[in-house]
Amino acid sequence: MDQLIIHHAIVHELKKQPEMAEASLLLSSEALPITEQAIELIGRLDEIFERKSDLLQGFLVEPDEGLFPAYYQNWLEEGRSRQPFIAFSSHAMSVLKDKLEGVVGAKGGYLLFADYTMEEQRILGIYMIRNAEGMIFEEEGEDPALKLRTTAYLDIQNMAMAARLLAGPGRNVQMIRHARTQSSISQYFTDWVGIDRAETSAELTQSFLEMVEELPVPKDRETGFAMNEGDFEKALVKYAAKAPQQTIRVQDFDEHFYGNEKPLQEMLADQESPIDQGFRVDRKALRNQFYLRAGVGGISITCTKDHFRNGQVHVDEATGKITINSEELASLLLDQYGI
Repeated sequence: MDQLIIHHAIVHELKKQPEMAEASLLLSSEALPITEQAIELIGRLDEIFERKSDLLQGFLVEPDEGLFPAYYQNWLEEGRSRQPFIAFSSHAMSVLKDKLEGVVGAKGGYLLFADYTMEEQRILGIYMIRNAEGMIFEEEGEDPALKLRTTAYLDIQNMAMAARLLAGPGRNVQMIRHARTQSSISQYFTDWVGIDRAETSAELTQSFLEMVEELPVPKDRETGFAMNEGDFEKALVKYAAKAPQQTIRVQDFDEHFYGNEKPLQEMLADQESPIDQGFRVDRKALRNQFYLRAGVGGISITCTKDHFRNGQVHVDEATGKITINSEELASLLLDQYGI
């Protein structure tokens, strides 16, 4: 957690039963003390959020288009300080309560508002979490024996809903959504925050990859010669994995691969694109673009597009035959087969 700095944090409770239409609030009047427990909790919530592959991403709507964006803007203008932070979170909770009332099937939970910096990125995280029941062993009485009892704990692994608002340029709203079968229930959360031009990480990543395919292959920094396509693809996957907050920004991409040249920025200047100010990459969608996997009837194969290009893997569409040219792989199979 060395890269995590917590500036402010507060938790409120939104009370509502799924079968009821009414909702109520339990608002905290003081911010949470920044203890080791608070640091661990927020760090783990951010980490779980980071592991989510397909987020809804977009821009916060203008302050005159929603109450949450208006309260958020007021807090920013007041310097992200503590007392305005507490007021912002309380006002935002009142708006959320109004959004939730009447939504049958939806239930409440604890809303943790956290203003923090992770890897030099300032973030407002809003995490909805709930209690869950579990069991623990504990000593009881003077007898040297352990007893089993139930207890309640914060179920942070199954985060109900969450949103992160990133400071600076780019698609500044990232949101975890429920499964599609629950989208009608969780829509109130999306409407509460107010997200414009929303697209999934997978959609944005696919748009990015389609544009990259039209770019010239960059030069290798060590040799000065153009990379081959396979090396560029590997470098691109590695670059995305190491990008801060897994966010690719067009300017940083051009600088990393092309130095002083700006091919992607120049391409985007001629068209309206949702990726122009950066986006959270979907690593699964990125890998699937270059790493191919197939399996039928107990036979499976994993390879890259580069294996096709250099002739190591060939598919005859007419006959349905797959040819793999690899003496080493053949030897390994034959050794196991016993020949």
